[in-house]
Amino acid sequence: MDSSKDTLSLGAAPRGVGLRLGPWQLDMQSRRDAGRLLVGFLVFHLLLWVVSSALTHRAPPWDNIEQLVWQQSLQWGYYKHPPFPTWWLSFWTTLLGNSIWVTFFAAQLSVVLMLYMVWRIGLLVMSPARALSAVLLSSLLIYHGIHGIMANHNTVQLMPVALLLWTGLLAVREGGWGRWLLAGLAAALCMLTKYSALIWLAVLGLWMLQDVRMRRLRPWLGAGLALLVAAVLFAPHIQWLLREGAPSLGYVSKAVNGENDASTLGHWGRLANFVVIQFGRALPLLLATGLMAGLLRGKARWPLADAPERPEARFITFMALGPVLLTSLLGVAGVKLGSAWAATFFVVLGLWLMRFVPAHEPHRMVRTALTIAVVFELLMALSQVVVNGWLVDLKDRPARANFPAQNLAAQVDAVWRKHQPGALHIVVGETWLAGNVSVHAPTHPLVFLDADPQKSPWVKPEMIRQCGALIVVDVRDLGQLPPAVDDLREQAYAQGQIDLPWTRRGTGPHLQVEWSIVAPEKPGLCPLH
Repeated sequence: MDSSKDTLSLGAAPRGVGLRLGPWQLDMQSRRDAGRLLVGFLVFHLLLWVVSSALTHRAPPWDNIEQLVWQQSLQWGYYKHPPFPTWWLSFWTTLLGNSIWVTFFAAQLSVVLMLYMVWRIGLLVMSPARALSAVLLSSLLIYHGIHGIMANHNTVQLMPVALLLWTGLLAVREGGWGRWLLAGLAAALCMLTKYSALIWLAVLGLWMLQDVRMRRLRPWLGAGLALLVAAVLFAPHIQWLLREGAPSLGYVSKAVNGENDASTLGHWGRLANFVVIQFGRALPLLLATGLMAGLLRGKARWPLADAPERPEARFITFMALGPVLLTSLLGVAGVKLGSAWAATFFVVLGLWLMRFVPAHEPHRMVRTALTIAVVFELLMALSQVVVNGWLVDLKDRPARANFPAQNLAAQVDAVWRKHQPGALHIVVGETWLAGNVSVHAPTHPLVFLDADPQKSPWVKPEMIRQCGALIVVDVRDLGQLPPAVDDLREQAYAQGQIDLPWTRRGTGPHLQVEWSIVAPEKPGLCPLH
């Protein structure tokens, strides 16, 4: 990318030219004014997705429930993933409450912080107007909007990945031990979020190998410091892996062999499916960029100052294309790719796509990008409201979004109080069912996932004897339960069934849940009593 296309002349903007928003006149050649507009847009983005999702969903996505369950005990690792996303959500639920809207907020806050860091990267490569326009359009990626309400490891990793790219670029560009230290911190956060951070570290390393500024000893000493910092911060998770038998690595092994999904596609079919899905999830950004380029093409251009090509342009190309290409090569080599693995791979794609947008007067450019971004955002949010809030009920279709979580939790609590005098402290079941009961029940009982101590180390076996437990099972899962859950059901002294209409209208399919109660043997010794 020729950076001269991104460098505005240093002359003053034409008189009367500016971006007016209400009483404010903003100069899009000014980093400060462009940054103010960006902050305003990011607040709009955050509120739009949090409020629309909270008003639409009776229950959050599955991954959000999983994190609400895991946060019942802060660990250095969980049976599927590293711990940072759980810590992140725990901080916000401690501050704002254990409500499902907080999960939407925590997830989208990671997106918003990522977009701000991409803006800072953009300022190192192009003019404020072009950097701002790129970030506005980047918000339209499916991963940053519709999927951005999912409080999972993919969404939460957006923030540390952007921090890694920003601090890594600054460390190579400016030097300084402090910048390399921050890059190491960012690398550790990436790895403590999801092991797929190795893809980003590999691409960043390849870029460093070819950058002329790394052809001296000092920057490599800085990179060594970054790796040392990352290793020290990641060491407690390594200790956890060794102590617990590395369950998360076992999960990764199953994932790369395609054992964690029900896909029947062959080798090349899975690879093609991965590529097609990524194209679809980047499509709003691609369409918006094409629309912006079409609207600006053929209009009066903005005078440009001559500037030599800068190595930061190559950085953008490496980071925009490298992760997808490297992952696709792994797919060619035989790794069974999952579509969600690429959730963080497009953080700087908007910056890279700006090469296809003609140079133009900055205020008109930003006005065009802002209009497109706001319209696209509203349309996508409206589509989610229609699909999850209206269409699923109109068609009497059972879905996660219209799951009767509060009604189920109320009935489960009533069942326990009818049979036991004390509070419900432990609920046993799979993540979705037991997790929704825990979130909405008055006592927020601990969840004993599949009665497996490795999945939920916060519940010790002796706690079941002391506190008792209520087991919940979707009747559709009977006959395929984990043996430990069946053992507890056999110990139950009371059993019954809850029958609830699934949809808001009360018509259509019903949710049928079998409950079983294991009585506490020594309630006075219950550590939660």
